[in-house]
Amino acid sequence: MIRFLLIFLVGLLASCAPARSTVQTLNDVALATHRTVAILPFEVEQDRIRLSDIRYAGTDTTVATQQRMKQEWTVRQQQESRQMAFQLQELLYTQLQAQKPARGYTVQFQDVRETNRLLQQAGITYENFPDHTLKEVEQALGVDAVLSGQTVLYQPLPNVLGLAARLMLNEPLIGNQQSVIPVSQATTSLMLYDCRANQLAWRLDFEGTGNAALKPDRLTQSLVRAAVPNFPYCRK
Repeated sequence: MIRFLLIFLVGLLASCAPARSTVQTLNDVALATHRTVAILPFEVEQDRIRLSDIRYAGTDTTVATQQRMKQEWTVRQQQESRQMAFQLQELLYTQLQAQKPARGYTVQFQDVRETNRLLQQAGITYENFPDHTLKEVEQALGVDAVLSGQTVLYQPLPNVLGLAARLMLNEPLIGNQQSVIPVSQATTSLMLYDCRANQLAWRLDFEGTGNAALKPDRLTQSLVRAAVPNFPYCRK
């Protein structure tokens, strides 16, 4: 019963978290000429502490052991970030289709599997992507524009520990009241680059708080919901 109550309260906290977003349109002329758009794997940075990250080192407290554990944690974070980069790419594509406006889009979004196949064929990988120019990406994909994402996932405390701390401090579990306990947060930018001019044409900056904001499916759903009212490709 107690476990069920904790799960319910964690979910309640997550669902009540507010979100903020801002949109910038930088090149209307270029956006109007686009017909095909590729969605790239996200750039993901994680600063998270979860229960699975807390490991007991036993009686061995040597510096070598601490360094080894830190290295193992770093490798796990990097592997998870890479996996999430492609997951967010696919989920963003799915959400753009799921939340398509009534009159549709003025562009076609390239299937992400085709995007990744073409990038791989051109020797452009997730690891060496920063070494390639936008022109090289355009030539590899054959599109007018690319939609890229950068997200930072911040989780200062495991979910259950954060909830327990608020209970111990007698803080309200719902609402927007200030808390001394830092909250989880996802800070994400979506950027549309015009391939011809090699310039940023449109940008959405989004900030979601709470545990739900860290979940890829909920994050991409919220991103598209925030973007659609001012998305340059929505057919008028």
